[in-house]
Amino acid sequence: MRDLKKILKFRASNKSQRFIADSLKISRNTVSRIFSLADQKQLHWEKAQNMDEDQIESYLFGNDTVNLVYQSPDFEMIHKELFKPGVTLQLLWDEYVEQCRSIGKPFYQRSNFYRLYTDYVKKHRLTMHINHKPGDRLMVDWDGKIMEVTDQYTGEITKAYLFVATLPFSMFSYVQACPSMDSKNWIDCHINAFRYFDGVTRLLVPDNLKTGVDSNKKYEDPVLNKSYQEMANHYGTTVIPARIRYQQIEG
Repeated sequence: MRDLKKILKFRASNKSQRFIADSLKISRNTVSRIFSLADQKQLHWEKAQNMDEDQIESYLFGNDTVNLVYQSPDFEMIHKELFKPGVTLQLLWDEYVEQCRSIGKPFYQRSNFYRLYTDYVKKHRLTMHINHKPGDRLMVDWDGKIMEVTDQYTGEITKAYLFVATLPFSMFSYVQACPSMDSKNWIDCHINAFRYFDGVTRLLVPDNLKTGVDSNKKYEDPVLNKSYQEMANHYGTTVIPARIRYQQIEG
C-alpha cells in the first residue's frame, strides 16, 4: 500500500475517515486500521512527514505488510458470469467479499469494485453487460437498411424500411417492413408490436429519430412528436429516448 503518508497527512488536517477513503479510493476499514496503528505506535504527522512510504509501512506493520494487499478480483470470470441470467455485479461483489473474508484478505469496497470492473472493460474493449428486467422496456428503431421489394406481376421495384422492436431481457423481437418511415407507419408498427408481444412495456426506448422525438437536449426533458406522445398516453407507457452522443467540439 502506497497511501500511508497521505492518510496521515489528511488526518493531521482533521479530514474524516470517509473523506480520506473517498479521496484515495480505499475502504474506510483500511483508513480506520491505519488510524488505530498510528495511535498504537504513536506515529503522528510531525514525525511521519520526515519519513518515506517504506519507512512508514515498516514502522506501522513490520513484517505484516502483506496483509494490506487487496485480493484482486477475477474480472475475466466476472465478465463472463454477468452474461448468465440473474447474475448481477452486486451479486458477484458479495461473492468476492465472502471469498476474501474466508481467506482473511482485504477486499475492495463496492464502489471501487465497480470502478475497477469498468476500467477492465474499457482496457480490453469489451461490452458491458446491462441488467434488464423482463418486460420492463421495449427498444424501438428503424433498422437503417433499405430493402427492395419487387412486384411479382409488374416487376416494379419499391423500397421498404424495417421497423425493429426488441425486448432486451429476452432479445425477442418484432420486425415489420414499411413503405416509408413517416409518423403514421412508426405508430402503426408500435401498435402491431404490442399485439405481437401481447402486452405493453413500462418504457419505450427509441433512438432520437424525428418521427418519434422532436428534441432531446442535454439537461432538458425530451420533446416527443405529438402523435407519438398521444399513443404512449393511450397505452399507458412512457417514452424515454436513448441518450444522444455529444458531438460538439469546444473551440
